[in-house]
Amino acid sequence: MAFHRLFIASLLIVVPSLLVIKTASGNSGDETPNLSSLSDADLKTVTVRLERIGCLGFCPAYTVTIHGDGRVVYNGKSHVKQTGTREGRIEMDTIRTLGAEFAKAKFWALPEEFSEAHCTGRYCTDMATAVTELTLRGVTHRVKHYYGCGSAPKALFDLESAIDKSANAEQWTGDVSKAGPLGTTCWDRN
Repeated sequence: MAFHRLFIASLLIVVPSLLVIKTASGNSGDETPNLSSLSDADLKTVTVRLERIGCLGFCPAYTVTIHGDGRVVYNGKSHVKQTGTREGRIEMDTIRTLGAEFAKAKFWALPEEFSEAHCTGRYCTDMATAVTELTLRGVTHRVKHYYGCGSAPKALFDLESAIDKSANAEQWTGDVSKAGPLGTTCWDRN
């Protein structure tokens, strides 16, 4: 009987702690901020970050960060027109529209990784990776997307493209639409 009381008491301590951790990481469905219509107060807390990590080949590698005040910070690393840090600005309406794209992709509900270790279905080697991170009102969610993972939803690809377009990243990257890996091998993991 004492064991049962001790077990129940430990659950009363552990379970609320786990809920706090889950909420802080941005994975709790009901407690995450609404992205479909960002208020002016929400905009002040927004940070969108997209990092593109190269591949075995000529995939562009850079980071673009959009801040809620409209400031855009780009850092080019390789296989882009401009390397180093550049800054730009975008309109608040563009950030609001981007918030709607995050909502459409159901970003808060996406798993944190579409990588080799977490991939089901078709898998290809030597592809690029994109890491998308959104912070809003202190809640952050990050999704690592290896392009060789066939189980990633199309909405994630669309969101990554929308971030690039919103930030006007092409002014610094140049046209990278034909850049890619030198070769790849694919197979079905099922």
